[in-house]
Amino acid sequence: MKSKETFASLFDSLAYRYDLRPVFDDLLTMTICSFSRNLSTGLSHDEDLYMETIARYPKEVVQEVFPKLLALLIVEMEESYGSSSGNDVLGEFYELNFCRKGAAQFFTPWPICEFMASCLGEDNAEREAPLRILDPSCGSGRTLLAGARRFGFQERYYGIDIDHTCVKMSVLNLFLNGIFHAEVMWGDALCPDDFRMSYVTSFLPFGIYRIKERERSPLWHSHKAAFKKQEADPAEKIIVPFRDDGQAGSSSQLQLF
Repeated sequence: MKSKETFASLFDSLAYRYDLRPVFDDLLTMTICSFSRNLSTGLSHDEDLYMETIARYPKEVVQEVFPKLLALLIVEMEESYGSSSGNDVLGEFYELNFCRKGAAQFFTPWPICEFMASCLGEDNAEREAPLRILDPSCGSGRTLLAGARRFGFQERYYGIDIDHTCVKMSVLNLFLNGIFHAEVMWGDALCPDDFRMSYVTSFLPFGIYRIKERERSPLWHSHKAAFKKQEADPAEKIIVPFRDDGQAGSSSQLQLF
């Protein structure tokens, strides 16, 4: 009997002709570009980046393999949605194949992500304004996904990571899980002036949109303000899993955990 084709098996089939790490990153780039449609033109807001990326591959890979990979990804995420092990298909594949262990790159296991989310507070608490939940080293976005499972999709979710591939995995995970109030920034969370790029998810207009200038990024402004000890907007509360003293807590400003 022929074995069931999976995201991992189809992706691995490209290994005979490509280095899989850049192919994985290109797949993320193309997918994000595809979800960044400009309603005025019918093209992507990042059409030039999309065309530059697909130019590296033959027609059959672009028109058959990459769309099928996205379809399998969505199917597998849907099948594992709500499971006790999470539905981070992208992150699990990245961990097994590309994770830089020598650079101390490790992803938090899903049960720990759920525990960290549970430390943030009650999931049914009444609030005057949406929570703003930050993971300053977000990896593939698992902790944010766990937070959304606990608190709901109406809250605001923010991530920062120094690895661009991880940033793209995070924003795709958030978007494909229906989390449309989110921003993920590429930069070093320890350096308030470090902004390389950012992505926001949106329901109206529907898609993922890239922010190239830091002045247009709400997350960068809030993160920089935290380092200056400025007061954050009291109408919006940002909560983080742990304070500097190791206790569960919350803050009106962005802070590291």
